[in-house]
Amino acid sequence: MRTQRVTHKAVIGSAAAVIALGLLSACGDEKAGGSGSGSGAGKSSVAPGPDLTGVQWGVQSITVGGKKAEPPRGGAYFEINKDGQVQGTFGCNSFSGRVDLSGGTLKVGSLTRTEMYCGDDFEDRAFSVFEGKLTARAAGDDVTLTSGEGDSITLEKVEPAPLIGTEWQVTGLIEGETAMSLPKAAKAHLTFDKDGRVSGNLGCNNFHAKATVHKNGTITLGLAGVTLMNCPDDDVMKTEATLMKLFDGEAEYKITHRALSLTRSGIGLSASAASAGQE
Repeated sequence: MRTQRVTHKAVIGSAAAVIALGLLSACGDEKAGGSGSGSGAGKSSVAPGPDLTGVQWGVQSITVGGKKAEPPRGGAYFEINKDGQVQGTFGCNSFSGRVDLSGGTLKVGSLTRTEMYCGDDFEDRAFSVFEGKLTARAAGDDVTLTSGEGDSITLEKVEPAPLIGTEWQVTGLIEGETAMSLPKAAKAHLTFDKDGRVSGNLGCNNFHAKATVHKNGTITLGLAGVTLMNCPDDDVMKTEATLMKLFDGEAEYKITHRALSLTRSGIGLSASAASAGQE
């Protein structure tokens, strides 16, 4: 498969990127709800910038050089936790790193990311904005990060996706230590229902199977019933053959907000919850 690449980590920029979170309060010792009298009297008070931590941020769009683009199928998102760790994806490869939230700024250090062939430039364009010096401005629940050149990433808060009832769009395959993106022609997806079944598409053919979800993070998948369409694309057929290896046995699953991983004996898939417009 021409899309196959060995997964390894690459350092993205050794220089820290700084995201200015807007104007933060200059009165750090002022009591909440106080009148500003006493030790805080005479100090100016300004509105704090948006808090970017503890939230799953979905990328609505990026604008680079005046050209706006939306994320590829499967979406793009990231999260910064209270311990200063950031992780996410801009639509294909996953990335992670540490950030410094002190001093009223968010300083992003060196990031690492997997390296899969993605077939479009959305991810590289997103990183070119995310690595720069950005200001964060909130508008309701949305936040826009804007660079000094005027390029921007528009974000929205997204809720965690449940396993049951969500359409999971397959974004990548895993075979041992090798990760690969899906061929463009493959639009694989799966949905677990409340009646103990999973159904969807393997990239060309539809499928259905029994699916028993266990509390220990595993799913017992039954034999898959599959349509018998003649799929002309060899890469799509290879994708289907890989996905079929997940059935008739117990697979491990993990959900991180809106991302799903499903693996069995070194074979697996990564998937993202479909947005409302994609379902």
